[in-house]
Amino acid sequence: MTRTRRALKAGVYTLVVGSLVLGTGSFIRIQVADEASLNVAAPVAQSQAGASTSADVPVLNTALTGEDLVELTPASRSSERTLLLDGQGVEFTIVVDGVATPFRSDAETLADALSEAGVSLGWDDVVSADLSSAPQEGAVVTIARAGTSYVTEQIVTPHESEERSTSQLLIGTTRVVQEGVDGDARVTFAVELLDGVEVSRSQAFSITLNAPVTEIVEVGTRKPAPVVAAPAPKAPSTGSGTGAAPAADPAAPAAPAAPVVPADPGSNRAIAQEMLAARGWGSEQWTCLDSLWQKESGWNHLAKNRSSGAYGIPQSLPGSKMASAGSDWQTNPATQISWGLGYIQGRYGTPCGAWEHSKLKNWY
Repeated sequence: MTRTRRALKAGVYTLVVGSLVLGTGSFIRIQVADEASLNVAAPVAQSQAGASTSADVPVLNTALTGEDLVELTPASRSSERTLLLDGQGVEFTIVVDGVATPFRSDAETLADALSEAGVSLGWDDVVSADLSSAPQEGAVVTIARAGTSYVTEQIVTPHESEERSTSQLLIGTTRVVQEGVDGDARVTFAVELLDGVEVSRSQAFSITLNAPVTEIVEVGTRKPAPVVAAPAPKAPSTGSGTGAAPAADPAAPAAPAAPVVPADPGSNRAIAQEMLAARGWGSEQWTCLDSLWQKESGWNHLAKNRSSGAYGIPQSLPGSKMASAGSDWQTNPATQISWGLGYIQGRYGTPCGAWEHSKLKNWY
């Protein structure tokens, strides 16, 4: 570094010309004695050690005298910066809208280089490299275009289901008192896109077209009434006074069997009506069922056909088939009715179908 000084004649006037960037990539700090001398460029020579002297550096038309002070500070130069200052620039590839374009630039930042290439960036566009960094030789910079579109769709709203207990129905039976209906709505979504591909969506607004209707199902809680058989009659006493029963006379006629107490047909019909409604059958099916089982058994759950052995209200043949509905099939009308309705539905579809067959064939 070369320093020259000059004594001031009338007060020292100091002017600092800061950080002047030279063509060599160095910085100069100049201290002059008189502001009137700033009018002519002076060269600064390069010393053998690699430093510049005030004789070889052009300082923006600044005239230097022998007493002015010049300080020369070398500036750091990265390889990319060297390429830019040397006028070569760097070549990299820009991929935007699906098109790859090679581009050479001597811009200091990637943002400036993209601007030179005529690439406009939106607020939400995604760039694969740091915009504030210098362009890298051979790099591939990808720009994903961001956008928002609005899509309107008709969406089904599933209905809910609600159960209500009722003592009007037997345990194990249900009845739908209100059918459930799905609703629908027109929903508009804001769809976020990157290069035309959906990356996320959010609901913007919704308009209900049809509100869903809740399904209401009644569930039975009532227990069936127990069936009580009549006690067997006692044998008449002979009045022998011994307290011992007389020996039976083989020639005497046998005592009559204990009478069977018939069930209440009205009660059995009421049970059947509830179970029929629980299966979704209406009054017309009840009319057919009433006629069918009135013909078969008179609604007597203890009825037995002496010739065929068919048993119960539905006249199951054999009666033991009704055990699939419950072990109390011989005495419980609800068990018999449940089995009978299942049999009718599986074979004929409806009670009216079974009744029509019975009228034609005299059996079902």
